[in-house]
Amino acid sequence: MRVSTPWFVAGVGGLFFLLVMMFYAKNSSLSQYLTSNLDISSPEIRGAFNEDRKQVVFMQQFQPQQINQNRIAQFDYKKAMKELIDRNTAADDKTLVTMIRNYYIEQPSTEPYHLDFPDRLEYSNGQTPFIDSRLNYIEGGFYVECGGLNGEKGSNTFFFEKVRKWNGLLIEADPTNYAALKSKHRKAFSVNACLSPRSTPAKLTFNKAFNRGRIVHDKDAQDWIRRQHIASDPVEIECFPFYSFMLALNRTTIDFFSLDVEGDELNVLKTIPFDKLDIKMLAVEYVHETGGHNQLQRYMESKGYDTLLKMQRDDGGVNDLIFRKKGLKH
Repeated sequence: MRVSTPWFVAGVGGLFFLLVMMFYAKNSSLSQYLTSNLDISSPEIRGAFNEDRKQVVFMQQFQPQQINQNRIAQFDYKKAMKELIDRNTAADDKTLVTMIRNYYIEQPSTEPYHLDFPDRLEYSNGQTPFIDSRLNYIEGGFYVECGGLNGEKGSNTFFFEKVRKWNGLLIEADPTNYAALKSKHRKAFSVNACLSPRSTPAKLTFNKAFNRGRIVHDKDAQDWIRRQHIASDPVEIECFPFYSFMLALNRTTIDFFSLDVEGDELNVLKTIPFDKLDIKMLAVEYVHETGGHNQLQRYMESKGYDTLLKMQRDDGGVNDLIFRKKGLKH
């Protein structure tokens, strides 16, 4: 059948007009639906786009714990402590614990931080994020860091204080480092002393060397200083058992213990009554131990810990074993 050109053009035009009208009608209906059903004034995003943060990654303000102290100005506590040291007083002796609490431990700072890098959250060499994840990002915990240095550089605990609102204890034997630590205004207890390598208090020689200082109490320590070509810069310092510090703070649960004392790590660990203290995780430097990491690892595993990680850095600046208590669940 033949169709004339005018009628063919009219038919195609009519079909095109019909399709255009259907398109606008459909979109008009959609526009009316969206206008009537979507509350665009609400700031809340619902459905698949709702996301709850599981861990905080910014600095949080918190009120650090304080301890009651009763200091008598006229009391010669140094003389009294010497008598306790001379008697090889036990770590849990009440007089020793009370004197550590009243005359040696300093309260957390209430002043604003005074830092070289105030915007930084993480100051460690990689230990902190690993430990944070293995403790399931808990807030309000408690740490101990021995080898606190200046309170900022390389700190394994500062993140937990700034971000997770943990209380803690910073132990630093070097008086120069300790003065720098105090100037940072950390929100933690602190003490200018060392952890005793014995289960009793002691007064020992400490050789100052910034981040390589250590107590010099035997031939191994003397030989280590010579091999490391470290200059002699001795100072006498009081050293107390780890357990004594915990009793002074009335703490039996420690979520994280960072131990870096340039060679006496195993001796310090052997003073700890693990049956009386619940220490969940530890980061322990091993490189300066006479028996190396194997001896340290065997000892900690005998005390009910798993060795989770051996950390090393190419320049030798990091050499830590990270332990977690067996069966720990969060």
